[in-house]
Amino acid sequence: MASFSSRQRFPVPVGALFDAHIDPRFQEEKWLALGATTARASRKDEADGTLVVEIYSSQPARWGNGEANAGTMIYRLDPKTLRGTWTRVQKGFEKKAKAEGTIIFQEDGEGRSKVEVEGVIEIRVPLMGKLIERKIVAAIASEERKEEAIATTLLLRRQAAI
Repeated sequence: MASFSSRQRFPVPVGALFDAHIDPRFQEEKWLALGATTARASRKDEADGTLVVEIYSSQPARWGNGEANAGTMIYRLDPKTLRGTWTRVQKGFEKKAKAEGTIIFQEDGEGRSKVEVEGVIEIRVPLMGKLIERKIVAAIASEERKEEAIATTLLLRRQAAI
């Protein structure tokens, strides 16, 4: 099992960041900008106030045909505490891979916000599992600034439209 953490900062108030995060259209735009060829998002408001946001995404195969990287990201968020959990379910590896963690939205000075994500990844493949976990954690770290930049652009565009 490998763990990771990510901290991103944004030039918008925490309420605007949270509202964007629970907006399916924002999520679809962000995932497509990150390289997904398919991104479909939905939101469900549960009776207890929990907001559930699901994003299905896929990317083209690096070799051969098919979708090499397809799966669903599920966020369960509490709008009162601006905290929640996330789970990533990888298509075709539901029983061999697990990725889950927490997400926290916070103020970061006047008119600014940050999001902190922590997680664990477990790949249950004999002999190769640990290596795959390390590669996934490295890929998350290498994409962190790109994701922050894309989200910032989308957030600022969203703010300007209000």
